[in-house]
Amino acid sequence: MSTTRLVPALCTWIENGPDESWALQVDLPASTIPAEAAPGDEQEIFVDLNGVTDRRNVPGGIMARHSVRDEGGDSVDCADETKYSIELAVPRGYRGSLQFLPVPRGLQVADRPTWLDVLERGFVPAGHHGLREVTDMRGKQVLEIAAPDARPLIWTGGDAPASEVPGGAGDDRPSADEHVLTLGASPRRIWIHRPQRGPTSAPVLVVFDGLRFIRGGLLTAIDELVSPPSVVIAVDHAPVGADGPDEGAAVCQRADDLVMNPRFCDDVLALVRQTVPEFSVRTIVAGASYGGLAAAFFSLRHPESFRGICLSPSFWESDDRGRRIWDLSPSRADSEPGGPAGEPESRTVETRTATAARPTFCVDHGILETTIADSVAEATEEFAARGIDIAPRPFVGGHEYLWWRELMLVRLAEVLAE
Repeated sequence: MSTTRLVPALCTWIENGPDESWALQVDLPASTIPAEAAPGDEQEIFVDLNGVTDRRNVPGGIMARHSVRDEGGDSVDCADETKYSIELAVPRGYRGSLQFLPVPRGLQVADRPTWLDVLERGFVPAGHHGLREVTDMRGKQVLEIAAPDARPLIWTGGDAPASEVPGGAGDDRPSADEHVLTLGASPRRIWIHRPQRGPTSAPVLVVFDGLRFIRGGLLTAIDELVSPPSVVIAVDHAPVGADGPDEGAAVCQRADDLVMNPRFCDDVLALVRQTVPEFSVRTIVAGASYGGLAAAFFSLRHPESFRGICLSPSFWESDDRGRRIWDLSPSRADSEPGGPAGEPESRTVETRTATAARPTFCVDHGILETTIADSVAEATEEFAARGIDIAPRPFVGGHEYLWWRELMLVRLAEVLAE
């Protein structure tokens, strides 16, 4: 057995064998826990390693508390001489996010409200722990962690997550014009960025959850492409209101937008045509989770206008009529009243006659996001039965923004190179 100690104060990778999972030893000194997050007598610390530990098995992620002994062998029971430890089995090639969560003592399974409350109190250790801090999709600080054999990232943007703010403040930041308009049934914010080197003949890129990806370095990375898209349209899904952000309303609005919503899809297409009236190639739509589901739906509903980049798509979801995503494929729905994807009879002649266009989208998912992986496997068979072939590409991780940020840019570069 060989040991590779990367970060003595926090993480140790132990190799059990070339074909075995890594053993990850996590040691959290109590002195590095922020004061506001210090666990009370009725709390424990859960190590949240994305895809590895699970809210459905909280005890499996609880760290053991140890009192450090001094050189004379006496037990010292003070906060500065206490640490929390756990050893986890981690797949080879793993990359993901790490944070620590104070949870109620004895908690076995965390339901959604409990888990959301716990996540709000999540923390990363203070001090120099040797791991890069990034901002996740919820706007929280997490640590990026990678197994010794994880493949290197192609895109490393977002080292300073808050540095890229829409609006172009700062000489070296990409500019993006902010607008408020109605998509679907309510107003929301969008940002439009025109890369300086983007040829007018290049596709438009539409990104769901766009503000979060922008803050992670999306525009900077796109500007570094040899041949970037002509225009980037980033869509935020939070309702626009005078009383400030409402997290619950934002969650509901996002689901309404992205879970196979024909009106939202058609409004985005109208926005693309208004923004780039001369566009002649299919727009690329990209998103993760619900956004990945929407990217596939857009390609199915308007195959002549959209092609999708689907990251960890929520293919397990159904629409308000109980249909799954493959039920909306043109080959199945053309004969239904209302036409493909259940659109109204008023759909344009241009769209109805574009029978030569085939839905085109790529799919990536994590091997540790079981529900997503199972639904992708199911969808692959269902789509194949309808004449639509997809070849999902798995990555070694969970439902993970760190992978989505990387793969969105990788897949975008592949599409633009075609």
